[in-house]
Order: sequence, then structure tokens, then C-alpha cells
Amino acid sequence: MESETLKIKDWLKGQEIGNGVYRSHKAAIIASSEPFGLFASFKKNETEYWYINGKIESIECNGQTVRFDQT
Repeated sequence: MESETLKIKDWLKGQEIGNGVYRSHKAAIIASSEPFGLFASFKKNETEYWYINGKIESIECNGQTVRFDQT
């Protein structure tokens, strides 16, 4: 199991394009999940998707933010 975690961490390093910003939704979801981290985002064009603990938290586009209930 530990070697699988290390493989995923290595894959995530290759997917990161900035400080906590990833190339895909998949990478951001995984990066924001245990045991890899808590926060991550994915940016495409002018839209940024923020994930917390493996779930979408908010979407920012053109200066507007839509937040999602995490209950």
C-alpha cells in the first residue's frame, strides 16, 4: 500500500503546474484528499475550480464565485 501512495505522490508532482494548481480535475481531487493534502485547484481558461478534502468547494469565473455546501 505504501508503494502505491508513493506512486500517486510522484504522479501528482508531474501534474502540478503551480502552487496547488493541477492539470486536471482528477489530479486536483486526489491532491486535496487524504493522505495527499487538503486544498487543491484546477484552472482552465478564466475558470478556477477549488477543492477541499476531495470535494468541490467553489468555482471562480470572471470575478464571480459560486460556493458549494459541504454538508
